[in-house]
Amino acid sequence: MSVNFESAKSLAAKTGWPESRIRKLIASNQLRHVRIGRTVYLPEGAIEEFLEANMVEPRAIEAK
Repeated sequence: MSVNFESAKSLAAKTGWPESRIRKLIASNQLRHVRIGRTVYLPEGAIEEFLEANMVEPRAIEAK
């Protein structure tokens, strides 16, 4: 099994999101991650999973 991991800092650089926002999502267990010692690693695709799970679809506007 081969899984690529990245740090919160590298994910922030990749997404353009503040690192503090990513760390808050990790702390609230909203982003899939693994903690090894004091270091947190996010599996590749964790941000995509978060976005998919939290995406709000627009409602169709009914004509009057």
